[in-house]
Amino acid sequence: MDTKIVKKKSKLKFVLGGLAGVVILSLSGLYFTQQKKTYNVAAEDIQTDKVTQGKFEDMLMVTAQTQSLNSSLVNVLEGGAVKEIFAEDGQMLIKGQPIARVYNPNTEFNYMNQQNGILQQISQMRSTLLELKNQELAQDKELLQSQNDYNTALQNFNLQKRLYDAEIGKKTDYDISVQNLNYQKQRKSIVEKGFTSEKNSRNSQMAAVNSSMGEMNRSLTILSSNKNNFLITAPASGRLSSFTITAGENLTSGQSIGRIDLMDGYKLVAKVDEYYINKLQNGIKGMLDNNGADYEVVITKILPEVKDGQFSAELNFTHKKPENLKIGMTFGVKLKLSADTQSTMIPKGNFYKDTNGKWVFVVKGNKAEKRNISLGRENPLYYEVKSGLKSGETIITSDYSDLKKYEILDIKK
Repeated sequence: MDTKIVKKKSKLKFVLGGLAGVVILSLSGLYFTQQKKTYNVAAEDIQTDKVTQGKFEDMLMVTAQTQSLNSSLVNVLEGGAVKEIFAEDGQMLIKGQPIARVYNPNTEFNYMNQQNGILQQISQMRSTLLELKNQELAQDKELLQSQNDYNTALQNFNLQKRLYDAEIGKKTDYDISVQNLNYQKQRKSIVEKGFTSEKNSRNSQMAAVNSSMGEMNRSLTILSSNKNNFLITAPASGRLSSFTITAGENLTSGQSIGRIDLMDGYKLVAKVDEYYINKLQNGIKGMLDNNGADYEVVITKILPEVKDGQFSAELNFTHKKPENLKIGMTFGVKLKLSADTQSTMIPKGNFYKDTNGKWVFVVKGNKAEKRNISLGRENPLYYEVKSGLKSGETIITSDYSDLKKYEILDIKK
């Protein structure tokens, strides 16, 4: 009996010992999983900046280039190889002045074939008109002949009737005159009806042929005009710019090969990062500094097409403008996106590309701890802090590419 009790106690101790081991292992695992990932970093390898409170300027700095206020593109009307060049970039031109000539043998051959086809159709239509006019002449003669034959028959009838009534003429001659008069009368009536019907039909045909000939002649005029499209001319009077074609270069129909600046004023064109495409709009004002003087400008047009991560915005001077402006000059322009506000701010830095502004390392003593934050607007120097940081705190603003997977940094001095 004592032996059984001893065995049961031994078995109970074993079970309790196993449970205790499991609990210890679980607590150990929980302890290690709760440990934050720490990384040692040298103080000279990081850059820190203070969180500040102050006036936040919601503005954007852009570089703008002067262009002619109004311009006209020089487009290629008919594609081909450049055969001759008559102008050069920067030259003043008058409207219609030749700029270049292109040549395309296939198009030239097609023009010749079309021209010959149109000329043949015109020749056939002229033959048709001549035939219709001959028919008209023949019918006029027939009408005239029927009228004359009727008049002759009527005269003969009147003569034979007088002779017959006077019992001088023969009855057979009288009967023949009556018969001939009836025949000529019916013939004249038929000829007159046919003349009216055929004349209406013929007039319709001649009108249709004349209309077709008019269309053919207009097509011939357009075709001749199209052949002149090989000559590229100035669409307006002004200065030729962005013109860089070379002899032998192949140009396509509709291609723009330059621009005519009308020299009636100046505008500014700025390339802006696509991030601001929904933040800029017409009417936003800005300032341009030139030789110590400020000039106010305003956005007048947004060109929404994005190319290489940028879009274009056009600006005009609101009042005065710098003297001696020339096309191609560049200026720095500060655009005011909204009114200044008192905000919490942090300086811009390389940290943003790794965090997208979602978190930063906040420095306390010789340690830095990861903290979630929320950023708002930005300008060339600062980010606006919406939450997560207080003025006076210090953050790491240098590159985070080697620090992303850690939560605590030990800063070694």
